[in-house]
Amino acid sequence: MLAFTDTGEKKERVLIRGLDEADLGGVRELRSAVRWAADPRAFELLRGTRDARWAVAEAPGGPVAGMVGAVPLGGIGILCHLAVHEEYRGGGIGTALSRWAVAYLRGRGVRVVRLYSTRQAEGLYRSLGFRPVCRRTVYRREGGERIPDPAPLCGYRVEALLMGDLPELYGVDAWSYGGDRSHLLFATLRHHPGLGLVARDRTGRIKGYLIRSRSGRSVRIGPFLAENSRVARHLLRAALAQSGESPVEASVPEPPGSPAHALFRSFGFAAGSERLRMELGDGPAPGGGLEQYATTAYLAT
Repeated sequence: MLAFTDTGEKKERVLIRGLDEADLGGVRELRSAVRWAADPRAFELLRGTRDARWAVAEAPGGPVAGMVGAVPLGGIGILCHLAVHEEYRGGGIGTALSRWAVAYLRGRGVRVVRLYSTRQAEGLYRSLGFRPVCRRTVYRREGGERIPDPAPLCGYRVEALLMGDLPELYGVDAWSYGGDRSHLLFATLRHHPGLGLVARDRTGRIKGYLIRSRSGRSVRIGPFLAENSRVARHLLRAALAQSGESPVEASVPEPPGSPAHALFRSFGFAAGSERLRMELGDGPAPGGGLEQYATTAYLAT
């Protein structure tokens, strides 16, 4: 696939191709040039996720002019980490990379492609047929603040998430989310061992879970799902207690009326930046299950 970019004097051909090991240095330089705001470890984590694929835009002479990731999760696919070097913007590279990612995901049987857009990129995605769905709000809480005491959680228990819990957790998550995030969940727990919590009812069935990850001094929450707000409150309190003095962040991808917003505000979180969630195609039918209170820090999920 070829894209064209206007340098001001002439149009140059830019090759869109799969990323290989020799491109990693150029990818790091691109990330630095575009001042990537995402967790720098997210790219490395996702490279090891099953069936994830990456493409780069190669300019004449070899520099990496752009990149994109495509991660299939069953019926849902994620278009992520789209970046184009400022020198090459406006020439169709972002469109070509996005089309590459969509084509790969469609080829894997994905029914809906999901992403989170900045304001600057919204027009690009709309031109490809993506539609806005809702906004993701990032909440942040500084460490050292008092943690509210929740009402007793009768009939439930909150405990550490163990590797033996994963088969049941994968099933509960797929039912609730509508896609297969098992490889993403496993990779997150492998990179951040001991940072998962699970809530069970009297019968021992999973009724909620919360996974944390560390980024520098900060702790990020997600995925975070629960049967109801009472279970969610106890999971969040336990996570904050274990996070100590560290600042804590959570990304909430829900409409303003979602109980997740009220939950995080009640624990002293302040709303910050927002991004627009956009989708292409028909999403999977809601399967019920647990309600999502926060997403993973690594993907637009």
